[in-house]
Parts: sequence; structure tokens; C-alpha cells
Amino acid sequence: MNKRGISPLVATGLLVVFALVIGTITMSWGKKYVEGIAKQQPKEKALEETVIISMNDVNTTLKKLQLEHMTGKISQEEYLAKEKEIVK
Repeated sequence: MNKRGISPLVATGLLVVFALVIGTITMSWGKKYVEGIAKQQPKEKALEETVIISMNDVNTTLKKLQLEHMTGKISQEEYLAKEKEIVK
């Protein structure tokens, strides 16, 4: 019986190449899948996920200040100055 198999070096090389091919295919498919989902998201769904916060719902002065800054009622400089006063 003179049966011989492939050498361990060749087998290791084949496994590495196989893993790289499978990884490349998976990453390519995943990228296309994610891009497809991003294109399919309807604008109606985005509106459903919008959070509406009223100034009456905010219970701390820092949160009120942050909300004013996010809505554009005060500038960043005003926000930072007032935040330093509140945090101290």
C-alpha cells in the first residue's frame, strides 16, 4: 500500500484560500444586502421613529438647555457658557 496524501503545507494553503474566498463572498453579499435595506426604508417609517419632546416634559435645567441648543434657539457659545454655570 503506497497511498500518499497531500502534504500538510498544501492542505494549509488550500484551507486559507478557501477561507478567504468564503469571507470575500460573505462580505460582498452583506454589503449589497445592507445597501438594499437602506434604499428600501420608506420615509413614512422614518416619521414613525421620530421622537417629539415637549419643553414641558423635560424636568431638569440641563436637559432644557440641551433641547434649546438642539432646536437652534441658542448658539453653541451660549450653550457652552450656560452649561458651565449649571454644572458648577
